[in-house]
Amino acid sequence: MKTVILAEKPSQAQAYAQSLSKSERKEGYYVVKDNLFPSETIITFGFGHLVELAPPQVYDEKWEKWSLEALPIFPENYIFQVPNDKKKQFKIVSKLLREADTIIIATDSDREGSNIAWSIIKQAEAYSNEKTFKRLWINSLEKEAIREGFKNLKEGKDDIPSYQEAQTRQISDWLIGMNGSPLYSLSLQKKGVKETFSLGRVQTPTLYLIYLRNKEIQEFKKTPFYEIENLISVGSETFKAVLTPYKRFTTRLEAEEFISSSNCLIGKQKGEITNVEVKTKKKASPTLFSLSNLQTTINKMYKATASDTLKAVQALYEAKLLTYPRTDTSYITDNEFDYLKQNLSKYCNFLQVEDTPTQLEPRKRYVDSSKVQEHHAIIVTKQVPSQETFEKLTELQRKIYTLVAKTTVAMFLPDYQYEETIIEEKTGELLFKAKGQVPLIKGWQKLFNVQKDENEQAPILPKVKIGDIVDSELQTAEKETTPPKYYTEGTLLTAMKTAGKTVDDEESVEILKEVEGIGTEATRASIIESLKNRKYISLKSNKLMITEKGIILCQAVENQPLLTSAEMTAKWETYLKKIGRRQGTQEAFLTNIKKFINHLIDNVPNDVSNLDIGKYQEQKEIEATKNTIGACPKCGGNVILKKNFYGCSNYPTCNFVLSDNFRKKKLSKTNLKELIGKGETIVSKVKKKDSKDTYNALVKLNEKGFLEFVSFQK
Repeated sequence: MKTVILAEKPSQAQAYAQSLSKSERKEGYYVVKDNLFPSETIITFGFGHLVELAPPQVYDEKWEKWSLEALPIFPENYIFQVPNDKKKQFKIVSKLLREADTIIIATDSDREGSNIAWSIIKQAEAYSNEKTFKRLWINSLEKEAIREGFKNLKEGKDDIPSYQEAQTRQISDWLIGMNGSPLYSLSLQKKGVKETFSLGRVQTPTLYLIYLRNKEIQEFKKTPFYEIENLISVGSETFKAVLTPYKRFTTRLEAEEFISSSNCLIGKQKGEITNVEVKTKKKASPTLFSLSNLQTTINKMYKATASDTLKAVQALYEAKLLTYPRTDTSYITDNEFDYLKQNLSKYCNFLQVEDTPTQLEPRKRYVDSSKVQEHHAIIVTKQVPSQETFEKLTELQRKIYTLVAKTTVAMFLPDYQYEETIIEEKTGELLFKAKGQVPLIKGWQKLFNVQKDENEQAPILPKVKIGDIVDSELQTAEKETTPPKYYTEGTLLTAMKTAGKTVDDEESVEILKEVEGIGTEATRASIIESLKNRKYISLKSNKLMITEKGIILCQAVENQPLLTSAEMTAKWETYLKKIGRRQGTQEAFLTNIKKFINHLIDNVPNDVSNLDIGKYQEQKEIEATKNTIGACPKCGGNVILKKNFYGCSNYPTCNFVLSDNFRKKKLSKTNLKELIGKGETIVSKVKKKDSKDTYNALVKLNEKGFLEFVSFQK
């Protein structure tokens, strides 16, 4: 009897091997021995996806080159293949899987992990009813968690619906990309837009969210308005109170007339305290982190991208310091609460917490098994890093670990308690209200060193009682409406999670929890990265700005709500999840996707032909002027910036190119212009080989377009 454990990547396989009694490393696998596995046992691994969907030309030669006439691209059966750089490992894995009597799927415990494993098993032709299939499902790579997982393996075939869900998502995205990208690119090129565009089932509605927000900001016109403010004085103490119910006025005269009609005056007069309420309130610590909430918080605190945060959390998971990262819940079960409680003193020592933990019983705000389906919230593991280990982490990893550790420990600390005072004051017939706050017990807030901005800080109000006569000074304040804020990666993640319904905090996200988001917890960061890599958006001072390329694509897809609607995409995600619950089928979903693609093919060329691209062309000309360094020495065209080199604008007619560096030294714009105009330039501070010393070099552009060293220069 032979058991093969299939891990997702080498580091995961190594963690499994290290948790067992004996292991021997071979090429592409480990031979292991342990009383958990009495028979011959091997751990092998993929490099993430060993198997991927074949490109269109594999199905039919007519699909090799983009052509509107060749659309739609609908293969009868989908072909999966192994990339060349992964064939060696796949050969090892497939041989082991075919020989196995029992296969334990031990890829990441999520839908994509299931997709990776079953894709490899099917491609290797290692599936049969005679084999036994088991599934390892764990939340931590700690030795104890791995061993416990192997003791309590799940039924492997129960994992197949998750595989089908992920594969359906993969195929539908392929269909929309392979049909939508040539359809829009070729239609726009006919119109005069010399770009290549990529379409995506999730990518395009996400881009459209950014486009609408940018458009709203650009078209926003500030509108002045007026408010009535009341400055109340009690002895030497003064505080501000606001009109209640709140009222806004379009002109100063309107506000003044309202004051006058309410038996009041502009300026100083007497008022009376009509109500005083003093209540003791408390606030629990923040909820635990899902991946999106953690990415949003880290972006807000440290401006880190969603992708960088995911990489850092994944590294901390693989270092056995945090639990599984790709989770969409902020709850844990009683089991996790118990181990956190048992190890609480270690966490407190690490964070140098001085307060005594008091919340030692599970609370529904954090602990709720009914809210944990596949994975619990991101929390610290039982393993606490030594100071030496902690210092070896990257700066972002240290920040993330510390934040997650504080949020975990805060759950056990006393609530923040404060005294809230509400004072109501009447001037004439107008009622004003002021609210103040006095901290009583800082509790968990000490851990985070919470310091509110002066504008957010509730004032400490003076002692007054009902019936007191006070000095009241009414005035009108001119203000103006403010535009919405640009999306950051953090706020965009929230918008994706709530299908475009904009909310700014996790409490509000909870209210919208019945709304299915677009994308998945694991894919949203990569969607944002794709938009940046494809030059649809750019990141400036943590703000996501849409580019001219992004704008023209959004204008082109505007008439196709199925491509732009975040809510529609969310409904698609809802059906995909039904497949994972055996309530839907791959065939039904893909049939609808094909109908949608046929609709696009029938309508998009007409949509694009009616598009006004005048503004786009103006902006591209301005951009081209900025990126032009001179006339092409071969044909006289413009030499312009491409990706990481300069080339002739008349390509492919003219193939002149110019490198932007000499011996790894980046050339300045002046260098490049001199090379084009004069044929030579002096490049300063070129590094010597095997030395930190530098030299200046006279460099010339030879007849073949290559840079050639002429001489050293002072």
